[in-house]
Amino acid sequence: MKLQITIALASTLLMTNVSASDGKELYGQLCASCHTPSSSAKIAPPIFAVIDHVRQAYPQREDFISQVIEWVDEPKEEVALMPGAIRKFNLMPKLGYSQHDVEEIAEYLFDKDTVLSKEYKEHKKKGHGSN
Repeated sequence: MKLQITIALASTLLMTNVSASDGKELYGQLCASCHTPSSSAKIAPPIFAVIDHVRQAYPQREDFISQVIEWVDEPKEEVALMPGAIRKFNLMPKLGYSQHDVEEIAEYLFDKDTVLSKEYKEHKKKGHGSN
């Protein structure tokens, strides 16, 4: 697992000078290698679960975007919205992305239609989606 994380981080860090201004493209380049759209997450929670947790805590667009920017800039276990994910995957590392890129990604994530997987819905029903 550490090798997977190292490889994902290395490939992500190599792409930090992305010139794209489209949030969807930036998400694909900077986030998707860890936060997949699939329920079979290997090194980080799937993106639909992240979006769901942040939207629950920060339903207003500006607040959602601000929270994502703050989290990506400085992930801290004591303010995590997904402590279960931290237990499973460890704390997200500080990645050093530009605030502009993270803002573009956060806007895209807030605005996109998110489909929650059947497995995730069952997970939430059991009370796990809130912690």
